[in-house]
Amino acid sequence: MLNRMRLLLILITGLVLAVHVAQAHHAIAANYDISNIGTIEGVVVEVFWANPHVHYYIEVMNDSGETELWDIETSNLISMMRSNWTRETIEVGDYIRISGSLGRDKIRRMLLDLESLEIIE
Repeated sequence: MLNRMRLLLILITGLVLAVHVAQAHHAIAANYDISNIGTIEGVVVEVFWANPHVHYYIEVMNDSGETELWDIETSNLISMMRSNWTRETIEVGDYIRISGSLGRDKIRRMLLDLESLEIIE
């Protein structure tokens, strides 16, 4: 009886973890249009170097000359470090040009293509 309870607990825990992982991947499709790639440039005003995903907040000048705040999302810390990114790769005050999948519903967000980074001096 005790072995069955342990097995049931392990199965339930595995199911909960699988659902959590699946929801994380669905969030990307829900938030970003993978087929709509754009490029922006602007000044980094905040860096959130933490899990579950690293975020950069960038002030971008729009076509009307107004400043807009963009939320740039990347991978988790381990994936970023495996791609040779560190907390210092992009810092507050850097002027950068980047590309990636744009946010759905014209929300100012982007899923960053790490290879697109260009730091402009």
